[in-house]
This record gives sequence, C-alpha cells and structure tokens, in this order.
Amino acid sequence: MPKTVRSIHTRVRWRYGQLVGVLTGLAVALVTTVENRWAQARASGDRGSESVEKAVLVAIGLAVVLGLAFAIRAVVQKYQGQLQ
Repeated sequence: MPKTVRSIHTRVRWRYGQLVGVLTGLAVALVTTVENRWAQARASGDRGSESVEKAVLVAIGLAVVLGLAFAIRAVVQKYQGQLQ
C-alpha cells in the first residue's frame, strides 16, 4: 500500500476505535442511569401512578387534537370550492 493510503487507513481505524469507545461508554451510562432510576422508583414505593396519570392526560390531549384535525379537514373539504 502507498504510504498515504496506509496513513489514512490507520487514522480511520483509530477513529473507529474512538467511536466504539464513546458509544460503549454512552451505553454503559444509559444502563446505569436506568438501573438507578428503577431502584429509586422501587424504593419509594411508587407504583407508577404519576406515569399513568400523565399517560391519560396525553391520550386525552391526543384525542382532542385528532378531533380538531378531522373537524377542520371536514370544514375545508365542505367549503373548498368557495376557498378557491
């Protein structure tokens, strides 16, 4: 291999090694954070009531948004001739 190709190949392998190290570190940090939060939730005795409450509120909000979208679409289709 020419010297420049070998140099580029070496740098690419080195950067790949760095990328693998960073991604491994991020994965370990993520797993550790999730484990810590899971342990905190179990220790506090929380059974997820706040999460269920938030999920219900999000579902209600989504239903309202979808209802408005369908209503607006129906009005636009009904009066589309007049809009043009």
